[in-house]
Amino acid sequence: MIFVPIGIGLILGFLLFSFIYILTKRSEKRYIASVVTAFSGIVIIVASILLLGGFEGMGFGIIGIGFVVIAIAGLFVFLFKPVDQHHTHQLSVKDKRNLMGIPAVFVLVVLFTFFIS
Repeated sequence: MIFVPIGIGLILGFLLFSFIYILTKRSEKRYIASVVTAFSGIVIIVASILLLGGFEGMGFGIIGIGFVVIAIAGLFVFLFKPVDQHHTHQLSVKDKRNLMGIPAVFVLVVLFTFFIS
């Protein structure tokens, strides 16, 4: 049963990481996506301990751990990826479509999470 909050945390962390990564793709500061995702995961963990506490906060803490795991994995994957020097600083049509679709999917997953809990 613990796999459900872990999966939800990984999905939400991946969606947040992807959204921030697409936003920062134009600059060469790709590490910002990992920093923002890790910071939001730590905020979720601290809020689950301090605000909710007890057994109720444990599920949200596990969701926050999923955010941190995605941030660390994204840091290792995209930090060592070579930067394309010949790439223009324009976002592609696929990136623009993803910038509209990722927040919608994020909200749907959050609503699903609150619905099943």
